[in-house]
Amino acid sequence: MKKKKQLTLFDSFKTSNSTVTELRVGVFAPITQITTNSLTYKGFVEQGRVRTIKTNWGSVKIKGNILTQIHKDIIDAIFTTATYTEKTKRGNIALFFSSYKVQECLGRKSKGNSSWLKKKLDEIKTTNIEYVDKDGNTFDFNITDSGGYSTKKDSYVIIFTEGYMDFFQNQVGVNYKKELQNLMKIDDPLIKAIIRFFFTHANNMQIHLNNILEVLGYPMTDRSLRTARKIVKDHKDVLENFNIKTDTKTMLLSYKKLETVTHNIPAS
Repeated sequence: MKKKKQLTLFDSFKTSNSTVTELRVGVFAPITQITTNSLTYKGFVEQGRVRTIKTNWGSVKIKGNILTQIHKDIIDAIFTTATYTEKTKRGNIALFFSSYKVQECLGRKSKGNSSWLKKKLDEIKTTNIEYVDKDGNTFDFNITDSGGYSTKKDSYVIIFTEGYMDFFQNQVGVNYKKELQNLMKIDDPLIKAIIRFFFTHANNMQIHLNNILEVLGYPMTDRSLRTARKIVKDHKDVLENFNIKTDTKTMLLSYKKLETVTHNIPAS
């Protein structure tokens, strides 16, 4: 395996579109729409609008909103299509992007619906994330704190918070931009979340479906598990397109590392 290149934080934002941690601790729920009768939403409300997930890599609390695969799609699309990246006077990192290009990347039919995109960006901005890693280190942040439109650059802009940048520079980055177009074509959010989970691994691996579901914060009722197994079986060919093979009897999933997905060690 090629030696991982150590990058500055600014370079990491240019070359990675996520951190490994975000995709391994279920920050983004394996759903696209939030329905009031879903187990995910009911649990969120019962905990005082907090979604809590505990994994081998640490525990996370998502507060205020449920972040979904749609929110992750949007962040990925912005990282991938950003026309300009700069440091603000405060040292924060800003990404400038086209609303049309982002929605085109998402595969949306109505690419000019900036109000829909703004609503989703507002949901991201008003969501707080508290992450405690397995060593007890705590990160408490919102991903973005402001945004808008820059007439000077004729682009929309989002600015990442100091808290998120501190989190980002302490995590391994993952770059799957070359696979994003294929990922966006997938119709099921659980399959997207599973694929993103495997992208975080720099080596081949095998894992049981139930273990992945727990990491993603998927409801673990008998009915939900039956649904998840059916979804995975129905998308067996889709998963194989990303080097993920499914044993439909044991529900073991085997991943062969994609060369198009790269990892970057934290900036010093």
